[in-house]
Amino acid sequence: MKKPLHIAILDVDVPVPNVYASRGLYSSQFQRLLDDTASRLSNNSKRTKIHTTAFDIVGGQFPPLSSLNRKPRSQDHFFNDNSQEGEGDEAEEDETNPLATPISGILITGSAASAYDTNKKWVSPLEEFIVTVFERYPHVRMFGSCFGHQVIAKALLSRSCLSAGEGCGGEDPAAEGLRVECCPAGKEVGLATMKLSPGFVDAFPCLQGRTEMRLQMVHGDWVAGRADAVPSPWINIGSTGDCPLQGFYYPGRVLTYQGHFEFDSFVNRETCLEFARREGWDEGDVARYVVAIGEVDGDGDDSKLAAEVVVRFFGGEAGIQEVAKSQEGKVGWVRRLVGSIMIW
Repeated sequence: MKKPLHIAILDVDVPVPNVYASRGLYSSQFQRLLDDTASRLSNNSKRTKIHTTAFDIVGGQFPPLSSLNRKPRSQDHFFNDNSQEGEGDEAEEDETNPLATPISGILITGSAASAYDTNKKWVSPLEEFIVTVFERYPHVRMFGSCFGHQVIAKALLSRSCLSAGEGCGGEDPAAEGLRVECCPAGKEVGLATMKLSPGFVDAFPCLQGRTEMRLQMVHGDWVAGRADAVPSPWINIGSTGDCPLQGFYYPGRVLTYQGHFEFDSFVNRETCLEFARREGWDEGDVARYVVAIGEVDGDGDDSKLAAEVVVRFFGGEAGIQEVAKSQEGKVGWVRRLVGSIMIW
């Protein structure tokens, strides 16, 4: 049996009361979702399992740097097990202790906090942690949802970090960068259709043929800036009418979603109603948001597909671009060999 994937889930908020009572912490919800998705994608019972460890970031608990992976994972396909029936049964019974497996992925949950709120004393250390992981641990992949998307963008794609040489792989003092701010047109709440960028679709075979993805949204902040200001090799994954920068992908390193693939209608509706109560939202707006959220779950949105992309990302599956490059290299080698034989 292969070693489990060890994902650190950074809790940066507690779900609203009704959601917490029904589903538990965000880390628990993500753990179930990741495991269910991995099970759905696996070909047999000998799949690599996903183990998660939760960290209370608001309380100042971060994964120890010594627990982060420093070596590349095996190139074996994450979801395939080519061993014959009966092989490795003894090893499977003596399963590897997942806590002894280095952390190879980090997932940052959503939060009601703003990534630019200097009164939240835990936000700055979180940004520093993100930068440290990105710069020093190239074999650890990071995913961010909603607030997680925004804080990763602030840490790695703001003008200040790009000018310092962080985020894009090289110093660029003239880089415009991106910023996180309050949405000037108001909140984006409900089931929204995101137009996918071709570069993002090309990166994941499971997205082939898709041009759109429908996910639940609930956010009052966004990552702002021109789409062409996103530095290579970063990719803007897509856009909605209300939010042109819906997430980012750095091949093999970082993936973010503004939307919530982990939210079904119940979770998003309860979250919306509680936020409205706390912050005094306009009743007419709230009624409109609840209608936009709807009663669409599971097969009525693209949450399963979005979850599949995340699990494949953490699993290290090579995208079409990487496979094409590999095949191109093999073809080139054969051509050079044939050419040398003909000359000889």
